[in-house]
Amino acid sequence: MTHPVLHALAIIAAILIPGAEVLYFAWAIRRQRIEKQLEAAKGEDPIDEILEAYRRKFPKDSLRAKARRERLALMQRRRRRKFPK
Repeated sequence: MTHPVLHALAIIAAILIPGAEVLYFAWAIRRQRIEKQLEAAKGEDPIDEILEAYRRKFPKDSLRAKARRERLALMQRRRRRKFPK
């Protein structure tokens, strides 16, 4: 809560105006969500960590990657033989 006076005025207006309490609580919840998002954005970007973990788990020269490249190359050769341009 950065401005308690603003919150006090908003809650008083919400009490006096019928149905405005819902708007006040929606405003307060939205404000909290925005603050949480800003705090999360200040931290490090987790995408770099995720990418690093993926590269560790599936290295570029792994046997699985080599087998996949060979299968793709084989399928491309077969396609060329069946459908020449």
